[in-house]
Amino acid sequence: LLSSPTCPVLDALGKKLSFETAVGLNGRVWVNASSPSTVIVVANAIMNSESLSGVQQRIMVEKLIQNLKLSSQSYTFMIF
Repeated sequence: LLSSPTCPVLDALGKKLSFETAVGLNGRVWVNASSPSTVIVVANAIMNSESLSGVQQRIMVEKLIQNLKLSSQSYTFMIF
């Protein structure tokens, strides 16, 4: 998914959010962003997009962005 020349989920997210990604030789993906909620949205989008087509990935990203705009920035997230 991330090794292809174009990645629809990252392209769509990159038009709406500011973040950085890095992929290690071991396949581990790092996401960096200015807010924890953005990191979580990007990470979840990447994980959820593996079995989706390009069109489905773009639709998913639009829904995620809408939910991000609707949610309050005061939420606290815990990652296990």
